[in-house]
Amino acid sequence: MRKINLSNDVKRDAEVGFGNTVKRLSPVNRTADGKEGINERALKLTPETSDAVLLAQYGDQLADTLISSDPEIDMEKFGFKVGSLRKIYLSPDQKVAYGVTLKEHVYLPDGTEKEVRNELTLPANISVDGMPLRWTGKMMPKERIMRMFVFKKSYQIQHVNGLTFDFLYDMAKKLADAKAMMLVGGGEKGTDPLVMANGGTPYRAFLEGRIRGDSYVLILRLTNMELKPINA
Repeated sequence: MRKINLSNDVKRDAEVGFGNTVKRLSPVNRTADGKEGINERALKLTPETSDAVLLAQYGDQLADTLISSDPEIDMEKFGFKVGSLRKIYLSPDQKVAYGVTLKEHVYLPDGTEKEVRNELTLPANISVDGMPLRWTGKMMPKERIMRMFVFKKSYQIQHVNGLTFDFLYDMAKKLADAKAMMLVGGGEKGTDPLVMANGGTPYRAFLEGRIRGDSYVLILRLTNMELKPINA
């Protein structure tokens, strides 16, 4: 179980656990005769048979060429079993690219590109040795917030002993009674987005609490996408 340092409304912090909210069972694939299937990677195409290369080679005759022959299939390599993989970047002429600088494209709600900037590489800021995640006190009704953001990830905050049970139960009850979710931030002032791993995506984070009797659920929901109306 991973751990984070979380503070409450009176600026008391505690080391608590967090993990995935849902444990999904892996499906078992079977053949028609009942044998268990095996997942394997197989080579589908090579750079020489990619869409861009074929289009450059055949131009307007590509459709007719695909019908009359199979230039999109490398008969010597198609179907080869693939083992471990490493990610590389290719130049437009399908050569291995070195010294790559990644760019981030920012779009307006109507799909228009706003700007292109160098991709930021941010360090993780949820370490138990760093600043605790701050209880900002900025609450918003659940009904409103669910229509404002697209949540990409969710983690369940979990107690690790009796003291942290009371600590988290009190948080969940405050949020459940208010029927609201609360903004959580990182950094010294609690205004930084959360970065879950080095080089990861920065997320805006919200806490959601639910209670039933003596039980509680405290969920950390992460989003990097805000829903905005498109101006006509």
